[in-house]
Amino acid sequence: MARSPRPPLSSAIVAPAVAVVVAVGLLVIGVALALFNESQTNAQKLKEAVVQADILSGSVTAALSFDAPKLAQQYVNALGANPEVEVAAVYDSTGKLVASYARPNASAPPVNRVRPPALEGDLVVVSRPVAENGQVFGSVYLRTIQDPFARRAARYSGIGLLVVMAALVVIVLGRGNASLAVAHRKLQAEMSERALTEEALRISREQEAAAQMELTAQRHRDVLRQSEQQLEFALQAGRLGSWEIDLDSGRLQASEIFQQNCGLPPNARLETVRDLDDCIHPDDREAQRRARARAIQKKTDLESEFRILNSADEVRWVLLRGRAVYDSQGKASRMAGVSLDITDRKAAEERQRLMLDELNHRVKNTLATVQSIAIQLVRMSPDIAAFERAFLQRLVALARIHDLLSSVSWKGAPLADVLQQTLAPHIVTDGKGERLHLEGPNVQLGPNAAVTLTMAFHELATNAAKYGALSVEAGQVQVTWVSDDPVTPRFIDITWRETGGPTVAEPARRGFGSRFIERGVAREFDGVVTLDFLPTGVVCRLRIPLSLKLRMAA
Repeated sequence: MARSPRPPLSSAIVAPAVAVVVAVGLLVIGVALALFNESQTNAQKLKEAVVQADILSGSVTAALSFDAPKLAQQYVNALGANPEVEVAAVYDSTGKLVASYARPNASAPPVNRVRPPALEGDLVVVSRPVAENGQVFGSVYLRTIQDPFARRAARYSGIGLLVVMAALVVIVLGRGNASLAVAHRKLQAEMSERALTEEALRISREQEAAAQMELTAQRHRDVLRQSEQQLEFALQAGRLGSWEIDLDSGRLQASEIFQQNCGLPPNARLETVRDLDDCIHPDDREAQRRARARAIQKKTDLESEFRILNSADEVRWVLLRGRAVYDSQGKASRMAGVSLDITDRKAAEERQRLMLDELNHRVKNTLATVQSIAIQLVRMSPDIAAFERAFLQRLVALARIHDLLSSVSWKGAPLADVLQQTLAPHIVTDGKGERLHLEGPNVQLGPNAAVTLTMAFHELATNAAKYGALSVEAGQVQVTWVSDDPVTPRFIDITWRETGGPTVAEPARRGFGSRFIERGVAREFDGVVTLDFLPTGVVCRLRIPLSLKLRMAA
């Protein structure tokens, strides 16, 4: 039986060798593909972890800058929804743990040290700083779970199986290139599709993180804007001006109210500290400079009061308060504060001081008057009861004029009002006619003059009520006053005239009232007083020169 021809020995040897070489080449290619895929997957894992750490770092920047650990904890907890995150933590600038999230059997390190992202076994570890505008507020720590070895082996088992099958097919059958090519193309298509999917997922996550960061930044801007508006409203409501000085350059930033407090017109501006010093009154300028320097040197609050000259050359008072800000080396870099126009307060303090001085003066005068009355009455009273009656009557008269002067803040009183107040207790009308007639121009009395004339008219009225016109029903009292010259008056002539009373006789001796009228009034006003006891009634004439004590009113 004829045998089929056998292939040449060289062909029999070369074919298995080629198959082995091809199988080994395929195996090497498969391993290389697995390693490449593993490297790409690990790089993608690192990139995703870095993106998540950067998102967390940007989210907690405001929380660390405003010292809000609860807000930082909310951002950390949000990462717990990602099943690949094992540990997430936030640390302050000192490395202290502020907020953390960890899955069971895992924990965040107590102290974080910023270092490059790295693979640690089956874990991906990322540590990133939290900073803004060059200022570091702290750091974040993120640890994600890498696929276990079994999962990675299962992931690439298809590649290994295809490589082994291809090698067996090449070795055993010498064929199968087409199937291997198809499988390879499918693998490449799947890898390309997966790469596209992962890229789309990465872009989506980055966009979501950017949107979240923009939302957080917008919220912070809204809060800051609201806070600034509230501060501006409070400053305007309190009429407080705000200012800030750059101590290195001497530049000054001042609000509109501060400019007004310093007396500047609307079109003028304060640009430097020297401009501010130029507004200060020359007598207060050096004291203000020393107060500012002392507050910076001793690191205390600045509080000083000074005068300024506004554009109308009016003197205004300004209260300045502020505090210096120091850098890390302890050097004062700027100073800021508020200002307040205290001109009204200073004027009130000055008025109060003058009123106290005036009150002291008037109390002394009143006590001197009471003392003089008491001494004179003691000498002339026959007994203590008579002294008491006379003394109390004069105190009541003195109290009435004090009430009248108090009602006008001790600025003086009209002569007509003084007469009405003094004679009112002695005048009782019967409905048939007035018993008191007053006639004269508007004459204004100073406080001391009002007190003196009140006591004089009280003595006249008391005498009239006891012995003169006011002691009978038909009696009348007429008080007139005229100036000596209507154009250029120098004196006021006041006449007290009683009519309709009993017949009057010259008294045997002068009492307290007569001596007070003839001597005390003349001495107080540097005038002339005549007191006549006519049979028809008492007539008292006073010629008083015009002065600050007694003047013609407009």
